[in-house]
Amino acid sequence: MAGESDVEDDERRAAAGGDDRTAASPFGLLVDGLGAVGSVVIAAMMVMICADVVSRNAFARPISGVSELTAMGIVTIVFLSLASTLRHGRMSRADLFIDGFVMRRPRAGNMLEGVYLLCGALVCGIIASATWPAFERAWTRGEFVGTQGVFTAPTWPLRFAVMVGASLAGIQFLVFAYARFRAAWTGRRASAASLEP
Repeated sequence: MAGESDVEDDERRAAAGGDDRTAASPFGLLVDGLGAVGSVVIAAMMVMICADVVSRNAFARPISGVSELTAMGIVTIVFLSLASTLRHGRMSRADLFIDGFVMRRPRAGNMLEGVYLLCGALVCGIIASATWPAFERAWTRGEFVGTQGVFTAPTWPLRFAVMVGASLAGIQFLVFAYARFRAAWTGRRASAASLEP
């Protein structure tokens, strides 16, 4: 039945760590806003690449800087969208074991999920802290990519996007970890409402 299918979908999203209804808080709006910016960057990259292809083939004049901006854009998109992807349970994961484990043994399953989420927060924290010196250096020294006289672009926006995206994803991991540990303490499954910061 359709109702049962909707309930199963909600449970699957909650088990993955997120739910589409968790975007109402200011933090959720910020995270989803950055995800929307990532989508705009994707659209801009598509237009830029198509324009470069047309310019190369029709006029034998490639557009300078397309490869550099595309390389920077891909990394920017990943980190701008990371927290939103995690928040809504769309992060790639192998849930063959963990979903059934949480269903059969809620305490142990939620504890295991909580440890996994803490590891995610740790990795994001390491990325953010390691990016800070690179961002500071790019900002103060005016680092750029490209060739002077042909095309140059500053690298600090990329470093900033990585730092902010990793930081927000780390916070989101911690929010989910707290919900999982609380669910393990009470012996219940983490609900979508409990995943809200």
